[in-house]
Amino acid sequence: MKELFEIYDGSAEAKKAKGKSKNLSGFHPLFTASARRSIALDGLKIWLLLGFVVGVVTGVATGAGAVSVFLGLLIAAVIYFGFRDDVYKKVYGPEHDRGQLPLPEGMSWEEAVDRIRRGFANPDVEQVTDTADAMTFYSKKRGTYQLKNTADGLKMTILTKPSKSSKKEYLYAVFSSVLLSQVIAILYPEKISTEQVEEEKAAVRKLFGAHKMPLVIELAITAAFVAFAAYVLYTMLYSDSARSKGISDSYLNLFPAEATVGEVLDDFFTDGKWDNYEQNGVTYVSYTGIGQNTQTGEKIEISIYFKLNNDKTFGIDRMTWNGDTMNTLEQLGVISALNDSYRESHDLASSNALDSAFDELENALDEALTDSASSEAAPESEAVSTSVTESVPYTETADAYDADDIFPAATRFDEQATSTNGMDTYSKLAGEISVEYNHYDELTEEIKEYFLSYGPYFRTAWLNAMYTDIYEDTGRYGNATALYDFVKYMSFYDEITSYYDPAPMSQAFHDVILSMEDQIYVDTATDREAAPYVDEVIQTAEANGAELQIW
Repeated sequence: MKELFEIYDGSAEAKKAKGKSKNLSGFHPLFTASARRSIALDGLKIWLLLGFVVGVVTGVATGAGAVSVFLGLLIAAVIYFGFRDDVYKKVYGPEHDRGQLPLPEGMSWEEAVDRIRRGFANPDVEQVTDTADAMTFYSKKRGTYQLKNTADGLKMTILTKPSKSSKKEYLYAVFSSVLLSQVIAILYPEKISTEQVEEEKAAVRKLFGAHKMPLVIELAITAAFVAFAAYVLYTMLYSDSARSKGISDSYLNLFPAEATVGEVLDDFFTDGKWDNYEQNGVTYVSYTGIGQNTQTGEKIEISIYFKLNNDKTFGIDRMTWNGDTMNTLEQLGVISALNDSYRESHDLASSNALDSAFDELENALDEALTDSASSEAAPESEAVSTSVTESVPYTETADAYDADDIFPAATRFDEQATSTNGMDTYSKLAGEISVEYNHYDELTEEIKEYFLSYGPYFRTAWLNAMYTDIYEDTGRYGNATALYDFVKYMSFYDEITSYYDPAPMSQAFHDVILSMEDQIYVDTATDREAAPYVDEVIQTAEANGAELQIW
C-alpha cells in the first residue's frame, strides 16, 4: 500500500522531507515560484553543471579568460529555459506518483463532492459535473479534466486537450496539477493554504498567456534570442578584444593618447586580424594587416607581435615585413608612420614623445652624412675624419686600453657606409666582419693582420656585427641557427686574436661556450634547447654596448 501523500512547496522543510526521493515520488508538487524553481533546478542539475563546465572549458581553450565563467552561465541558462518545460510535464502530469490521496477519514464521496462544489472557484473552469465516483471539470480554453475516486485514492486525469501541439502538453499537465491542488486545499486545508492556491492559479494563467502570441511572433522572439546568444558568444570568443586579450581596447604610450591600439592599427592597415598563442609559458598577441609601400606601391603584410607580461602590462616584442623580422630602426619607422597617419586622418596635433626622438635621430644622421661628405680625402692608412670617428657606435679609442691589451694602436679607423635604404649608416668594418666570419677556418695571416690593424675598433665592430646577425637570426631562422652563428663568430674572433683576449667582454662570451659543454650539441640543438644560451649572448652583448647595424 502506498504511503500517504505529502506536499512539496520548495521550502527547506519540504526539501529535507524529500530526501533521496527520485522525481518527487510520493509528493504532490505545488506550482508556486519557490517550488517550480526548485523542481526545475533539481531535474536539470546534472545538465546545468555539464553545460557550465563545457562553457568554461571552451572559453579557457579559446582564450576568453575570466569571461569563460559568463559563457558557462549562458550555456546553463539556455539549458534551463530550453528543457524546463519537459521537467514540468513529467513532474506535474497526472502520471506522476503522488502517493496515496484518500478522502479525509470518515468522509464519504458524496460529502467530498458537496464540499468541493461549495469551495471550488476557478475563472478558467466553466462547468463541473459529478457522478457516483467522479467529478469532471470543463474548460473551453484549458480542456476537460476528471477527478476520480478509486480504491487507491483520488486520481486526476486529462480527458481532452484544446491543442494537439506537443509544445503545449506541459501546460495541461500543470493545469491538472493546479486543479488537484484546489481539491486538496478544500479537503485538507492544513496541507495547502489559500494563498498558495491563489499563487498557483495566477502562475498558471500567466503560463498560458505566454503561449497566446502568434507563431510568427514566437519564432521571431526565438530567433532574436538565438541571435543575441550568437552575438554574445562571438564577442567573448572571436571579437578583436577577445582574440587580442584586450590589447585592441588598450592604450600604448607609443601611439596617440586619444586612440586605442586597435583604432590606430585599423586606421592604417586593411584586413587587420588579431590572434594569440603561447610559447614557453609566455602569451603573445599578434596583429597582421596589409599596408602599401609608398615607394613601389606594392602591398605589404605587416605583423606586430605584442608580449603580455604577468602583471597584465604589454609591449611590442617584434615586427615582421612580409615575414622578415625588422630591426629596431625599421620598427620605429613603422610606429612613426602609424602615428602620423592617425593624427592626419583625425586632425590631431603632434603630441607623441616618439616624434622628438626621431627628429634627434634624423638630425644626427644628417650631420654625420654632411660632415663625411665635406671631409678631405686622406691616405688609405690614415682614412679618418672627425665625423666618422664620432659616429662609431662604440666610444672606444686606441688609447683607452692598457699597454697589455692584445690590440695594437690602430693604423686604420672604422668608416661609415650608407645602407641599402639610402638613409641609414652602418660600420663598414662590421659589414666586412659579417661576411668574413663564415670563413673563420680559411683566414690567412694577411687577413688577420688587416683586422688587427683596426686596433680596438675591431672588437667594437665584431660585437655589433655578431649582435645584429644573432638578433636577426632569432626572428628569421630560430634560436638554433642563432646559436650556431654565435659559435662561428666566436671561432672567427679567436682566430683573429690568436685565442687570447683577457677583456671581460671576451671572457663573458667564452663562458657561454663553456656552459654548453656536455649540455647540448650546437649542430643538433633545437630552438628550445638553444634559447637560454642565445638569450645570454644577447644580454651580454647589450650589456657591453652592442648596437644593431642596418646593412
